[in-house]
Amino acid sequence: MNSTALIRSTVLVIWLIVTMTLLSEVSEPFKAFLTSVGTHHWIGKSIISAGAFVLFYLLFRKAKESDHVLRGTLYVIGSVLVGGAVIFLFFLQNFIK
Repeated sequence: MNSTALIRSTVLVIWLIVTMTLLSEVSEPFKAFLTSVGTHHWIGKSIISAGAFVLFYLLFRKAKESDHVLRGTLYVIGSVLVGGAVIFLFFLQNFIK
């Protein structure tokens, strides 16, 4: 397994999930599309995310192996934290309205 490909794929899928989460809240047609992919929009989002991860990994698999796996891990953790904060603030803003 190529650590660079894993790190890049993981970060991209995290942001794909954040984007799909927000988009499904503001666009009923997109939410319906996710439901059509799976039996529920969460399942559709999961199927798309798993497929995207495989696709991204295949695209990046020839990248030079990372010498800085810890740095990559911090990028992943940072993406999770910032992406989670974006989702939280989006729902908080909608709750306050």
